[in-house]
Amino acid sequence: MNSSKFKSKINDLLSDTRQLTRIVILLGVLLVVAVISFGGYYYYDRYYQPQPKAAQMNLEQAEQAAASDPQNLDKRLALAETYMTNGRWNDAMVQAAEILASNPEDKYLQRAWLVIGVSSHQLSNYSDAIDPLTKFVDARKDEEMPGVDKQLQAAAYYLGDSYLQLGKPQEAIAPLEQSVNWSQTDADSMYKLGLAYAGIKEYEKAVNMFHGATTFVPDFLEAYQAMADSYDALNMPALATYARGMMAYSKKDYSTARDLLLQSSQVKPDFAPTFAGLGRTYEALNDLLNAKAAYEAALKIDVNNFTASNGLQRVEAMLKK
Repeated sequence: MNSSKFKSKINDLLSDTRQLTRIVILLGVLLVVAVISFGGYYYYDRYYQPQPKAAQMNLEQAEQAAASDPQNLDKRLALAETYMTNGRWNDAMVQAAEILASNPEDKYLQRAWLVIGVSSHQLSNYSDAIDPLTKFVDARKDEEMPGVDKQLQAAAYYLGDSYLQLGKPQEAIAPLEQSVNWSQTDADSMYKLGLAYAGIKEYEKAVNMFHGATTFVPDFLEAYQAMADSYDALNMPALATYARGMMAYSKKDYSTARDLLLQSSQVKPDFAPTFAGLGRTYEALNDLLNAKAAYEAALKIDVNNFTASNGLQRVEAMLKK
C-alpha cells in the first residue's frame, strides 16, 4: 500500500498514489464481479489501471449488455460498477439507486450500497455516504474471513473517513479500527484512525497509529505532520523534532532531516525510530557507513524495528558490491 489526500476532494483522491491504489483495488474487485456477471471483456489486475481505450471499450460493452437486458440486475450492477471504474460517480449512483428501488435480494442490495456509498464519498457527499456504507459493513462484518474481503475493508475505510470529513472523529473510530484490524498493513487506515484519536485528544493512541502508518509508508508526510502535532500536544518536544525530521525526509530535504534527527537523538537517545530515520536519511545521502551505524543503533534499542532490520540488510548488501 502508498500520499496526498482529497483538491475538490475527488481530484485530490485521484492524484494521491495510495488513495488511487485503494480505488484500483476496490474497483478491480468490483470489475471481477462484473466480468463474472455478464461475461466480461478483460482482466482488471489488482494494481492495474486500464488505459483509457480499454476502459472505454469495457464501458461501452457494459452499457450494451445492460441495455439488451434491463431487467437483469447482474448486468445493471456490472454497469454501475464499471461507471465507478471510469470515475463516473453520479452515473454509478443512478444505476444503483434504481436497483435498490426494485427491492432486490440481499446480494444485490450489498453491491448497490457499496456503489452508492463509495460514489457519494468520492463526490464529497459524506453525509449521503454514511447510511449505505454502514449497511454494507453491518452485512459483511461477521463473515469468517474479513481480512481477505477488500470490499469490506474499503467500505469501513470510507465510512470512517466520511465521519472524519464531517467533523465527527468519535464516530469515525469504530469503522477505522475495523479497517485497520482487517487489513493490518493499510497505512491510510492507520493514518485516518490516528486523526480520529487525535480528534478526541487521545494523542498516545494517535501517535501509535501514525508510527504504524509510517512503517509501511516511510515518506508519509501527512502522517509525520500529524505525529508532530500530537507529540506537541503530549509535550514531548524531542519526539516532535523526530517527526519534523521525518517530514523533511519525506520532502527529500535530507540535510535538514539529518540535522533534526541528530538533534532529537541527543535529547532522546533511547528512541529507536529516530535512528532508523537517520539510517534512511544517511542512505538517501549515499553515506552508507553512517547509515549502517544508525540502523545498528536502532536495533540495539529495539531488535524488532522493521525499518532498521530491512535497512541494515539493504545497506550491507550495497557495501559488499
